Amino acid sequence: MVGRLRAGLVALGVVAAVLLSAPGVALAQDDKPTPPNPGDCAVENTDDKGNVTITYVPEGSTFGLFHCRDGEWRFGWFPFDSEADAVADVISVDAAGVATVDEAVIDGRAGDLRTGEVKYILEAAGMSEPVAPDQAAVSVDGKPLYVTEDLTDETTIADLADKAGTETPTVEFTSRKSSVTITFRCKLWPPSCTITIRW
Repeated sequence: MVGRLRAGLVALGVVAAVLLSAPGVALAQDDKPTPPNPGDCAVENTDDKGNVTITYVPEGSTFGLFHCRDGEWRFGWFPFDSEADAVADVISVDAAGVATVDEAVIDGRAGDLRTGEVKYILEAAGMSEPVAPDQAAVSVDGKPLYVTEDLTDETTIADLADKAGTETPTVEFTSRKSSVTITFRCKLWPPSCTITIRW
C-alpha cells in the first residue's frame, strides 16, 4: 500500500514537472521587472506590432496628466479642485505615444464623486474623445441593485448608493455614444474607490 502511494506521488511529481516545463504553459506571476530605483514608475509600452514591454521612468516624469511620484502614477482631472489624486501602478503607452490607464485608486473621495466628473476622468485616463455617461448601474458583489438613466452632472455616487441602499456600491457608468465603460468600486466611509476602465 505504501509502495503504491509512493509510486503514485512520484508519477504525479513527474507529470507536474513536465507540465511546468512545457513551452506555452503560463503560470500566474508578477512579471513586472524590478525598478532600477524605488521611486521609478512602470510604463507598459506597446509597439506598432502589438509587442508589450515594461520599462521604468524616473520619479518626476510626466505623460499628459500622469505624474510619477514615489513609484506610482498620480493624476487628477478638471476642475482640479480635489486634494486627492487617483493613483495607478502602471500606465500604458501605445506606439503613437498616447498614455492610458486601466485601473486606479482614489483615497479620500467616494460619495462626492459626481457624474459630471466622469467625462473628465476618462479624458485624464487617456480617452481622446470622452463622453458623459447616460446610464449608471449599481451593484454589490455582482448583484444588481439599481439602474438609472436619470443622471445629471450633479448626481453623486452617494446619491446612487442611497437609491440602491448600500454603503459599498459598485457603480458602472456607460454611454450609448461609446463602448468604454468606467466602474467605481467604492466604500463611502472611509471614502475610497477603485476605478476600472474597460476600453
